[in-house]
Amino acid sequence: MRVHRRLSAVGALLVAFLTPCTAAAQTELQLWGNVTFSWIKDHRLTLGVDTEPQVLVSKPADDPGWVTLDVTPSIEYTPSKWFDVLGELKLGRTRQTNDLDSTEIAPRVGIQFHILTNLYDELARENRPKHRFVLRNLLRLEWRNFYYSNDQPDSSTRRLRDRVQALYPLNRSSITDEGATYLRSDVEWFWPRNDPDERFANQQRIRAGVGYRRDRAWRFETLYVWDRSRNSANEGFSAANHAIDLRVRRVW
Repeated sequence: MRVHRRLSAVGALLVAFLTPCTAAAQTELQLWGNVTFSWIKDHRLTLGVDTEPQVLVSKPADDPGWVTLDVTPSIEYTPSKWFDVLGELKLGRTRQTNDLDSTEIAPRVGIQFHILTNLYDELARENRPKHRFVLRNLLRLEWRNFYYSNDQPDSSTRRLRDRVQALYPLNRSSITDEGATYLRSDVEWFWPRNDPDERFANQQRIRAGVGYRRDRAWRFETLYVWDRSRNSANEGFSAANHAIDLRVRRVW
């Protein structure tokens, strides 16, 4: 009875806290897919291609629907046990409305720090975390270039992204063991250098879900994604979007 009362009180507080935010926010539900192909050349070099379709499932009545497809080749180099450096090139196409398509070309550079964990070459051509709990920080700078199908002028902006990620295996000693089921969560901040002519460029994203590594070649994840956005750093967050992210990775 005491536990039930405590849970009821916590639930009431959460409802009271979230209700005004939800009422003021514009909410969308999205479905994301993510298919990644990776080629591990050795314990230092990995090449990859990431394909990510996204579609709007539900939205406010006055907002237009949209669908997008991003393809991102990447290269990752591991010079140290403590960090990786990477380069990416995002190529995206979005149907924003029936009358407007946009193309995005965004080169990125970044560095990923391995916190609370070293990487060591236990198996041939694969690095593995040394500790059970994995904590990483991925910092990226991207140069976003937009091209439109109508008379709208092209635009360009730079944006900094910082993502903190945590992973923990449930049934194995490491997330890289065969048959491992693991928890994954991360939080990411997006900071544009200026306030571009783009709706909700300033974001905060939280993801959480479950992953499964069948073997070295195949990994699967299902994540829930929550985005909150604002037009500029000087304004409050005015939109909250939700998404289901289904992810598959194939490794050679």
